[in-house]
Amino acid sequence: MMRTATGIAVVTGAGSGIGRAVAVELSSRSITVIAVGRREDALRETAKLAQGRVCVVSTDVGDPSEYRKILSEIDREGGKVRYVVHAAGVSIIEPLRRITPESWRRAMATNLDGRLFLTLHLLPRLEKGSRILFVGSNSATRPRKSSTSYCVSKAGSYMLQECLKMELSGEGILVTSAIPSPVHTALLEDQMAADPEVFPDALEYRREQREGRLISPWTVGRFYRWLLAEVPDDEYSARQWNIQDNSHHRFWLGNDDLFRP
Repeated sequence: MMRTATGIAVVTGAGSGIGRAVAVELSSRSITVIAVGRREDALRETAKLAQGRVCVVSTDVGDPSEYRKILSEIDREGGKVRYVVHAAGVSIIEPLRRITPESWRRAMATNLDGRLFLTLHLLPRLEKGSRILFVGSNSATRPRKSSTSYCVSKAGSYMLQECLKMELSGEGILVTSAIPSPVHTALLEDQMAADPEVFPDALEYRREQREGRLISPWTVGRFYRWLLAEVPDDEYSARQWNIQDNSHHRFWLGNDDLFRP
């Protein structure tokens, strides 16, 4: 039986890819979505695609000084947040010896710092039963050449959600992460276009594309919507989820192909 979902969802990275798909999917369930991202035009395109209410907030999640824009929008919509989806992310491809303090901080600010400090700012607006979902990555445990900052930030993100899960469980706030890959997003397009001499994993992603083994962001959106709105409380935080684990496909994917365009 499908559970009734209501309330406010904050979705970062909502201007494209996974963030956009999740925002559109959640809006179809009578959830008011606060769509957060850096590009206002892209966020407005997300809002046009949505069936329900989507409020656009153009800001950089890596800059806590701008969080007041998000909090003000939440307060205008009722002041209480039911769902938080940390989907914003950047991947900087650069050989080890070319890493600069600026490129390192950019990756950490978006992929790690923003997830911590935005969550902290949102805590006063979260109630018992609220759910926080981190977009996970295989790169948290798999090193990739010329992707040091991305891999380290994703490893830190995984441990961050584990710590938040422990710290917030006593308040009834549920936290987990879900690995969606490989997803055909603009970020993956950039990785596939990279020089294999610099980023060897580009060849693996190109092969998966040829074989039709890339997952659509819209399929990920369905998966995340199910996790947030339908999975029982005692199961939600019990593990890190993986979209390729077919044990749960019958609940949200049905007879559809995981890798369909």
